[in-house]
Amino acid sequence: MLELRKYINIADDIFVIRNLIGALLQGIGVAYLIPVLITWVYREEIKYVPYFVLPGLACILLGAWLAQHSEHIEDVNLRQAMISAAFVWLFASFVSVVPFMKIAGMGFVDSYFESMSAWTGTGLTMMRNLESYPHIILFWRAWMQWLGGVGIVLVALTVLIRPGVAAARLYKAEARTERILPNLANTSKVIFKIYAVLTIVGVYLYYINGMGLFDAVIHSMTGLGTGGMSSHDLSIGFFNSLSIEAITIFLMIMGATNFTVHYKLFKERSLAPFFRDIQVKYMFFFLAPAIALIGYALLIYNGVPIGESFREAVFHAVSAITCTGFSISDLSQYPELAKLLIGFLMVVGGGAGSTAGGIKLIRITLTFQTLKWTIQQAILPKGAVIKRKIGDYIFTEEDLQEVLGFTMTYIAFLLIGTIWVMLRVGASLADAFFEVASAQGNVGLSIGITSPSLPLDVKILLILHMWIGRLEIFSTLVFIFGVALMLPRLVERE
Repeated sequence: MLELRKYINIADDIFVIRNLIGALLQGIGVAYLIPVLITWVYREEIKYVPYFVLPGLACILLGAWLAQHSEHIEDVNLRQAMISAAFVWLFASFVSVVPFMKIAGMGFVDSYFESMSAWTGTGLTMMRNLESYPHIILFWRAWMQWLGGVGIVLVALTVLIRPGVAAARLYKAEARTERILPNLANTSKVIFKIYAVLTIVGVYLYYINGMGLFDAVIHSMTGLGTGGMSSHDLSIGFFNSLSIEAITIFLMIMGATNFTVHYKLFKERSLAPFFRDIQVKYMFFFLAPAIALIGYALLIYNGVPIGESFREAVFHAVSAITCTGFSISDLSQYPELAKLLIGFLMVVGGGAGSTAGGIKLIRITLTFQTLKWTIQQAILPKGAVIKRKIGDYIFTEEDLQEVLGFTMTYIAFLLIGTIWVMLRVGASLADAFFEVASAQGNVGLSIGITSPSLPLDVKILLILHMWIGRLEIFSTLVFIFGVALMLPRLVERE
């Protein structure tokens, strides 16, 4: 730590981080004002407007004050961008608690849990009897998930932050690397347009299939954003409709597909890019056996009729691997085998460059391929060159080391959290693994562990898992170590 500290110029770091955070906070402030528009339809809820307008204006003013010298930023290193991005996700959740505390009457920790779950697109919830809450707060949860799906940074890039090094660093710090177009600002705008169009398509499909307009908006936003927060306690199971479930599966898969693929679909007006994509292929590669085994477990152990067991297996397997979190039945009654398989899919996650969480399909694929390439290297003659290629992508040794490092770190955090939950709430291995995998993978499926009655330390643990999972661990670690290195320097200056 002492050796690293000399490389940190604390004055420059604070200046840059402060201005980056300010720009992002303005985006959060604008987002806070949008739910107010719903009072045009639900006039009786106008009394809740101050709980959105006041925090929103406070964020905009604070952000403007912090970012007042942003034009003087000449360069931003990745450490500064990572610290800024990690802090903004913590702070966004903090400032978003007001509606939950004032309207829903929730305590601070439960409200912070709900905010973090919404912004990170997780979907685990402390709220019960959802139908009894005002429309504005249900929309607020869905709106945060919709924005969180594409990322706070990308929203700010689209609206506020000028293109340049700072924008590029922040984009990478938020665990995004895809470039649809050479220009990052144009890339963010294309992603946002595709996202908005698909959301409107989802609303239309839901509505013509019998879902009310408000529910259609909520479920389209949280389905495509792979967040999974619903306006009903029974989630998609409330509607008991095959057509609604089919539309939801479509939206979940679209949300878990790389936005570059969406761009090609729109540009070529053909489904070919979708089926050519290596991550889509592996998504179905993992789904096929998982669906068969989950359906078999429900049929054999729970006595669920074969048609119903297949229906539940398909829906929950897709919900898990896309990291959405919608459900159509009580997962706490599932056999251990089914829980473990669904937990595995939540760990795998969706495609890189999508709204999904988890380790990501491309990393899982690379992990297995690396094992194969290592064996080939041992068997082949000395000096033989192995082309490390998957689909159209060629990977370097550095890429493979980064993937393996991330995967091992992800699993380590997952194991620590699982053991903690087992010890603190007395859950079985399968149940504890399921809940922690859901939090860290930003999924939202639950077997009933997550509730207001959880011990405080377990609530905080799950909040941290949601946070590190959304930023793919490294940004949060850089934030923690960066702050730890900077604080002693601040004390020394005093």
